[in-house]
Amino acid sequence: MMRHILVSLLVLLLFGFVLFVYIAHPDGHDSEVSAYYIDNFIEDTGARNAVAAIYLNYRMYDTVFEALILLVSIIAMLHFFRVGGHG
Repeated sequence: MMRHILVSLLVLLLFGFVLFVYIAHPDGHDSEVSAYYIDNFIEDTGARNAVAAIYLNYRMYDTVFEALILLVSIIAMLHFFRVGGHG
C-alpha cells in the first residue's frame, strides 16, 4: 500500500514538473523552421501531406533509429526473460 502511494506521489511530482516546464516556455517551437516546412514540403518531398513529409523525409533517420532502438530493446528483454526465467 505504501509503495502505491509513493509511486502515485512520484507520478504527480513528474506531472507537475512537466507542466511547470511547459508553462515556463510557451514559445517552445521554432517558427522559422515550422514556416519553412509548411511552405516548402511539397517542393522538397513531393508529398501532399505535411505530416507524412516531415516523418518520412525530413525526419526519416530519426524515425528509423527510434524503430531500431525499440527493436533492440525488445530483443534484449526477450533474451533476459529467456535467460533468467527458468534458470
